[in-house]
Order: sequence, then C-alpha cells, then structure tokens
Amino acid sequence: MIAATAFAADGGSGKIRLDSAVKVGTTELSAGDCKVTWTGSGANAQVTLTQGKTTVTAPAQVVEIRRNNDAFSTKSENGSRELTEIQFHNQTLVLQNAPSQIAGQ
Repeated sequence: MIAATAFAADGGSGKIRLDSAVKVGTTELSAGDCKVTWTGSGANAQVTLTQGKTTVTAPAQVVEIRRNNDAFSTKSENGSRELTEIQFHNQTLVLQNAPSQIAGQ
C-alpha cells in the first residue's frame, strides 16, 4: 500500500508501506513505512527513500500516468525482491537501479 502526500512538477514526496523487505541498489529496506521524496522531472529525477536511519538514493524517471490506486512494483533478482517502480495517483517513479548512496546505517 502507498499513501501519497504532496506533489510538485519538479519533485514531490509521499509514503509507502512495504509488505516485505526490498532492495534499492545494494541497500535492503525492511518491511514497514518508508518516506519517498524526489527531485527533478522526466528522465532526470532522483528518488530518496528514508526508513528510520537508513537513506538510499537512486536515479529515476518520472512518468505522468493517471492511476486509480497507489502501488509499487518489484522484481525478483538473485533471491531477493528489488523495488522497480513507485506508483502514485498522477505519477510513476521508475527506479533505474544504479548503485545507491547510503547514510546513517
């Protein structure tokens, strides 16, 4: 489940609730609430996910798509789930899965 908060043309923020652990780059986020912020637009966006003291940033593409529900998508990669998209009501953040930056672990 995802609950979106605020949006802006060149950035925004929202919250997601992960039902199980997922990886973003090389960082694993555990099940639970996660704050999502992004800057930029189109193919030049940067997504930051914050969960407790763990922060991970990845390049992303912002796609303007209208959806009825907020959600996220994952794929299986080497025995773990990898976060690939975060879908808010008016926008989808497509993660590029480049090496991540970690802070506060």
